[in-house]
Amino acid sequence: MARNSTNAKSDSRFKVVALTALIVLAIVTAAWWMSHTPVKLDEQGYDVTIALYRVCNQRSSEGLQKIEEQIRELEASQATLGESHQVILDLIATAKAGDWKNAAIACRQALEDQVQR
Repeated sequence: MARNSTNAKSDSRFKVVALTALIVLAIVTAAWWMSHTPVKLDEQGYDVTIALYRVCNQRSSEGLQKIEEQIRELEASQATLGESHQVILDLIATAKAGDWKNAAIACRQALEDQVQR
């Protein structure tokens, strides 16, 4: 009988820990979601992001390299780059790290941020 009591306590502790973990996860997710700052893309940045979204969905290293080369050439020709170029470089870095899915999600989010509702 002592074993059943110990198992019941252990089971209830597990439930409390699992519930606490879920609550913490929900709070962290909500905080992240609310803290998301929309990205502003210029016209060229929008076009590049669409291409980058396609490349990420296809997991095309060759396509990624071409986009990165275009961005680097643009950097060399312009003295200052806008916010959208830094966002694109961050997306490229995510994809280059092999995190194609999150890069595609981030591209999609950046594109959705441009929609005015």
